[in-house]
Amino acid sequence: MVELIGGGWDIQWHIAHVPEFFWTPPHVVLYSGAGLVLLSTGAAFMLPWARRPVAGSVRSATTVAFAGAVLQFAAGGFDGAWHATFGADDTLSPPHVFLTAAMVITTFGILLSLHAWRRTEPMEGARRTVAWLAHAVGVTAMTWATWGLLFILLFPGLFRTDILLNPFGLRLFTAAAFATLFPFMVLTSARVVGRRGAATVSAAAQLGGFLLIEGLMGSLNPATLPYSALFLVPGVLADLLYRPGGRRSAYVAIALGALVAQFAFITGGVVDDMTRPDQILVAAALAYVAGGVVAAVLAERIGEIAEGLGEGPAAPVPVAA
Repeated sequence: MVELIGGGWDIQWHIAHVPEFFWTPPHVVLYSGAGLVLLSTGAAFMLPWARRPVAGSVRSATTVAFAGAVLQFAAGGFDGAWHATFGADDTLSPPHVFLTAAMVITTFGILLSLHAWRRTEPMEGARRTVAWLAHAVGVTAMTWATWGLLFILLFPGLFRTDILLNPFGLRLFTAAAFATLFPFMVLTSARVVGRRGAATVSAAAQLGGFLLIEGLMGSLNPATLPYSALFLVPGVLADLLYRPGGRRSAYVAIALGALVAQFAFITGGVVDDMTRPDQILVAAALAYVAGGVVAAVLAERIGEIAEGLGEGPAAPVPVAA
């Protein structure tokens, strides 16, 4: 989340046309977070040396996260060279696509590794609580990374005075793509973390990160703070109504996805400027429904991947005779 807050801050930095160079404050935060990921996932490979058994499913998932972190630093070097050669770059540049795709890989690996770790290692008390809270925040991180990749791929350009998307089909596709993310986050949290309250924690982590970025940009409006609690409602609904594996749970997920996706009407920001849903209420609502259905399917698929990691205990580390 440190890294992704830096990434979100960097996007706002670009949109505000703040003078650009590589070592901006958002870049420092972003790559500091990437360093934390690289060190923590790399340290996981050293646990067996300390006679610390690690399940194969945890190692496999952590390898994905570590590979993503390595790719991010490769992208950082690419980005630094790009800035040195071309100066300010637009959103859709090769290093930006490389970096955000690597973020998605990293956060997906973290999500799976936390899931495997929680399933293979008995935990009690504070350790158990911290583990599932971290898992729920990991879902938020994966959602933010996906938002960043969508933004890089679909934003029409930082140097356009009018960023409303054309043609109309692209406008609806973009609306549906971004509307997918909120229901995807809360449904994935409920499905993968498997704890009552996890979806609400994911929504709260997203809200807190967004408010922090607004504060860093100096654009936080205190008058809107009382209304920000509305964005916890999707998490609460998912925790109360969605029971993965239960009877007709897939239908409940689809219905919740279609409902929660309608929150895209009140998110505002740059996506609204790209799609202007207020001008096409019916078409936008239908696009959001489609996004919500896709979110439910994706959440279920990620849940299946996580469950497929296996539940076997960690293998004991051989001790020298």
